[in-house]
This record gives sequence, C-alpha cells and structure tokens, in this order.
Amino acid sequence: MDRETQRGLVRRLLAKVQDPTVESHNGTTRLGVGRYLDSSVADRERSHIFRRHPIAVAHTSELTDSGDFRRAEVAGVPLVVVRDGERVRAFVNACRHRGARLVDEHGGCGKKAFTCPYHAWSYKLDGELLHVPNAEVFGDLDLRDFSLAAVPCQVRHGMVWVQLEGEIDVAGYLDALDADFSGFDLQNHRSEETVSHRTAANWKLIMDAFAEGYHLRSLHRKSLSRFFLESSILDPCGRHIRQLGARKSLLERGMEGDFRENTTLFYNVFPNSVLVFHPLFISWMTLFPRGVGEVDVIHRMLVPPGDREPEQRTREVRSFAHIDGQVFEKEDLAISESIQSTLASGVNTEVTLGGMEEGMRLFHATWADAMI
Repeated sequence: MDRETQRGLVRRLLAKVQDPTVESHNGTTRLGVGRYLDSSVADRERSHIFRRHPIAVAHTSELTDSGDFRRAEVAGVPLVVVRDGERVRAFVNACRHRGARLVDEHGGCGKKAFTCPYHAWSYKLDGELLHVPNAEVFGDLDLRDFSLAAVPCQVRHGMVWVQLEGEIDVAGYLDALDADFSGFDLQNHRSEETVSHRTAANWKLIMDAFAEGYHLRSLHRKSLSRFFLESSILDPCGRHIRQLGARKSLLERGMEGDFRENTTLFYNVFPNSVLVFHPLFISWMTLFPRGVGEVDVIHRMLVPPGDREPEQRTREVRSFAHIDGQVFEKEDLAISESIQSTLASGVNTEVTLGGMEEGMRLFHATWADAMI
C-alpha cells in the first residue's frame, strides 16, 4: 500500500472517529445456522470453494533452499510443496504405485528425492519417477506415466498458492489487494514463528471473528480494548475485505502519526486467510477445515526484511505470544468453539447481524455466491 493510500484511509478513519454516523451500516441481516452445521454444505465448500480458488499453503521463507518442503492439505487432498532449485512446486502427497503418503512430517530441509515408505518408489523434486525397485516385475508397463500428480502453484507476495481445479491467477484473484500487498513489500517478509491450533468450530466462525469489531469491548476487554477505539472503516475489494481500525493513539497524533502505530489494518482474503498488521509484525492466519465442526488454524508471524536489534526481537516474540495465546486462542478461537457447541441445540435457527458486522455480511455474501 502506498503512502497516499494510507493517508486517504487515515482521513476517512478520523472522520469516522469524530462522527460515528460516517460510513455507518445500519440494518439487519440473517444467516441460517445450517451453513455451520450441515455436512452437505461442508462437502459443497470443498468442491466449490476450496478446490476452485487460490489457497495459500506456505511461505517462501520456509522454502529457502532446494529440497526444502512443507506438507499441507486442501479440501481433503494431501499436498507437498517443495523448492526445486529456483522454482517452487506442489504435488499430491501420494505415491503413484499404491497411494501411500510420501511425507508425514510437517516439513523438512534438503530433500534430494521423495521416497515412498511402502515400496521405496522414489521421485525427483520435479515429480519425475526416479527409481522403482525390481522394475522388471512390472513387465512392459511404461513407468514414465507414473510421475507425481502436479498441482498448479504460484508464488506471490511471499506466499505459495495452489489451486486444485482451473487455471491459477493469484494477481487477478487478489484484485485491489495485489497493489496493497506489493506496497507493503510482503514478498520480502519472512515467517519467524508458526503456531497451529486444532479448533472444534466451523471454519467460517473464525473468519466471522475477524470480519467485525463489534466484539472488541466485550470479548477483548482484558486484552485489546484498552488500546483501541471502536471505530473502523471497511472496503470490499473484489471477493476480499480490507478493514482499518483506530488505536487510541490516533486521537493524539492524527494525520501526523505512524500508520502502523495508530491503526490496525486487517485483510480477509477469501476464502480462508486473514492478515493483521501489528506495529512490529504481521499475523497471518490460514484456516483448513477438517470437517463441518473442526478446523486447523495456522498462525504465522511475518516480519519485515532487515536486521533487528535483540531488544526488538524480544518485543516481537512477546507480542506474538500474547496475541496468539491470549487474544487468539483464549478469546477468538474459544468463542468460536462456544458458538459451535450451541448451534445444534436449535435455540437459534438464524444468526442475526447488525450494522457493525458489515464485514461478516460481505464475507457470507461472497461465500453464497461461490457456492453456486
């Protein structure tokens, strides 16, 4: 995001702080709770959303050298992402002989080849079949037809994206966010901390939590509310959402203050990524549904390029630990599990949204469109 865009957003946010009716959204939206409970809805999400859209599965700083790899799973398809020289590739994590997973570990470094643990078929980093023990027993079978199944893959803004169906075009898909991310030099950030959470909630409940700030004073009263005002502005960006929230320091510093110190920028990247721009680093969350009521949440700390003093590094680690362990795990994820536990009771047949939950309305409108 360039400096002029930042200043324009701050002007709008200051106007909102001074007059809460500015850019306000009033009215009610109702969402049926079946979208969080119905296994047939989850099946359709896998086929219509997670297979047909670019999904970010890794960060290039996790794949710095040839042979570095990371495992992922999208829409029930096991994947392995690997650096092959200058190129990052993605494959279905399955041997072409009998289908055993090639790698079970989360990731690793310096692989020369992938070897199946079952019968030791091995594959080059480009997916080509390298060796078959006792190959003669397969007769005249053309083993060249047994390369790993490649998955369309692109690197953009330091993130590794895959798409299971259709042609992948990350820049076009990101729409206006592509210019924003370029302006923040995301391609040169690096992932320094990663935490995984398996959460007993529908994945959309967690996306919901990052799509609105209505809960700031209540859910985050002991962690964040003392630092923030309740004012925020929102922009739909294609299928995605950009939100900017006001820190209390914005009242004192106004247009002259530092953008990251006085505001918090949120991006909800459809379908399953959230980026939160803290003063020192970026929280990047990716959500991978395991079923209608369970999701794996990966939380990475992305830091900007350049060396940092030990004192700053200590501040970053402490801040990330607080945000992940308190704000995220004990508040956002815990309330999502709480909601999931009551939905099947039937006490609420609909989720009711007000004007301060406009981001959530936009997310679900995009979700509904993608499900067609």
